[in-house]
Amino acid sequence: MAIPEEVEHRLVRHLLPLPKQIDFVDLVVLEQREIGVVLREGAGAIEENAAGELREQVVNHGVECKGEGGFEVHLGVDNPEFEEDLLDLRQVPNCEQAYLIRPVGNNRIVLTALSERGIVYAVRTLCQLLDASVHPNEAAVPLANVTDWPDLDERGMWNFPDPGTWIPWMSSLKLNYGKMVSTELDPIKAGKPNRARIDSTLMVSSRHRAFNYVPYIMHLNFLHDCDLFKTYPELAGVGEGALTGRYFAHKQGNQHRAPCASNPLLTRILSEWMGDIAGQGAEEVSCWLSERPGQCECRDCTSVGQFVLEARAFVAAWEKVRESFPKFRIRIFMSTTTTVRNYRILAELPPEVKLERACATGLERVTCLPRDLMANPLFDHYASMGRWIATYDVPIGAYGSVDTPETKVPHCSAHRIKDYVRQLVRRRYSGAYGMMAWATQGREVCGFNVSALAEWSWNSEGRTEKEFAQAWATREGYKDPEAIGEWAELMGPIEFDVYDSEFPVCYSWGLAAKMIRDKQRPYLGEGMFRYYQSVESFEEKKKICDRAFRVSERLEDAVFANETRVVRTYIELARCIYHVAELMSANGLENPRDQERMLNHLQELASAGQENTNAIRTWREGLGPGPWHSRIHDAIGATESTVDAISSHIRTRYIF
Repeated sequence: MAIPEEVEHRLVRHLLPLPKQIDFVDLVVLEQREIGVVLREGAGAIEENAAGELREQVVNHGVECKGEGGFEVHLGVDNPEFEEDLLDLRQVPNCEQAYLIRPVGNNRIVLTALSERGIVYAVRTLCQLLDASVHPNEAAVPLANVTDWPDLDERGMWNFPDPGTWIPWMSSLKLNYGKMVSTELDPIKAGKPNRARIDSTLMVSSRHRAFNYVPYIMHLNFLHDCDLFKTYPELAGVGEGALTGRYFAHKQGNQHRAPCASNPLLTRILSEWMGDIAGQGAEEVSCWLSERPGQCECRDCTSVGQFVLEARAFVAAWEKVRESFPKFRIRIFMSTTTTVRNYRILAELPPEVKLERACATGLERVTCLPRDLMANPLFDHYASMGRWIATYDVPIGAYGSVDTPETKVPHCSAHRIKDYVRQLVRRRYSGAYGMMAWATQGREVCGFNVSALAEWSWNSEGRTEKEFAQAWATREGYKDPEAIGEWAELMGPIEFDVYDSEFPVCYSWGLAAKMIRDKQRPYLGEGMFRYYQSVESFEEKKKICDRAFRVSERLEDAVFANETRVVRTYIELARCIYHVAELMSANGLENPRDQERMLNHLQELASAGQENTNAIRTWREGLGPGPWHSRIHDAIGATESTVDAISSHIRTRYIF
């Protein structure tokens, strides 16, 4: 018998991400608050861990967990009862993570899959349903038919604070990837084997959660930190061309130097690190090419190319390690800001080697209305042929490109996450990760967007942005999910407009001030005005913010009102800069009337800047006590310096 629509609605609201296919047969109210969890004979460690999590969830909801008898949940791979369904499951993408949930009568439900990882995700779904159906007054189990699989093979975060708490949280959302925070390469010493230290305990426990916690070998132009050039001077890249500069996200430290990648000694050192990592139980390692453009100028290196030789060195090291660890795998993390000879690297790499990209938004952006396209013909071509490619560029934070000097301001835009992830799915990428540039209040600031990544990287054609926000709010325990859905539907596109319009570099790099100094006419639809199609657009967007602010006042949490205020002040700041730039580019301000107009614009700009910095401070204060992260001060300072630079330039040169 079909369950009431309002009950089904409540159950679905507790699911994040939304399964591909789900329908409800019935809701069985347990006469005795007892559930038996039955694991197949011969189950592996991952299945056993999943069963343990299910038992823990049952007990935490005040239900006794027993073995057989009463209502039973059976779980295990390759359940012969559903052989035909499992055969069909082999045809779906990423089938090794796919799973089935099938009710059998009114007293049994079966969770099965093609692999142990699929069992983990089946348990995640059932646990979320139990969150909705088991409470102190009643214990019930939804009899649901579920057939589910992810659109992307890997989904997760490149960096995140406190992996001991973040990994369980992320895996509860079916995210399954994280870069290992604590990978360390010991200093290099001549004549001694090179060692690496990884968090093997957390790596293995994460594996039991179907979460891939991957160690890495750092960017090769950072190896001076391991005394590479001190111990082996012959490995230092030759000439000025080998200097790769300071990455603009790294504000301190020496300039980096690329190694002489044609020297076979580099391969030996890499193989020793790689072998040590494999010996500690790792199944793969991420191998990072030099991060910035650079070229050792020796004859052997210039005859082939820096990045081609670096990739070859990693592959040669891997082939050596596979003599002892034949199942060990590598992934190549390609240079973030250059495309030099990528075509050759892609052509040479063995097909089983995975590829990772980051900070490529600027290289891939294709201007298009209503939203920009992300495309890279070379990588997209290889992805279409089945090459495993992942990107770290999911816009978790408030920035136009992930490689910008990120400032810490609020950003909850399901609209923006969905747009980017769906493009990756259409491009047939295999992995999607986000980046965070801070540790403090990471989940408070980015939890909404990380959850949005979990939603659409699993089911890209499932929920609307509003439906996702309602599900997120339900799982977070908000009393009024409808209001949060309404707020997200209003603010998501607006935040997309604000943070995808040359933010934050228009402020932090002084680009807005430079536009004024150069008397450059502002062009609506480009740069920091990318999503402002007319002069009226500024007021139209502010009115939407005002509507969202009224919705946020219905909520018990001030964070939504504070975020709305920050975003609205950025729109007003852009409006004021536009009018100053337009007047500045139109004439020389020799007319007293124009000077009076400019003074009015400058006063409005000063007020807008003050409102923006006050809004950022209020937002941060609402997160809790200090200390404040430096990137919050960066955001405030970027606004203040922009307003001051524009005002000072005009007042000292053009106002008399």
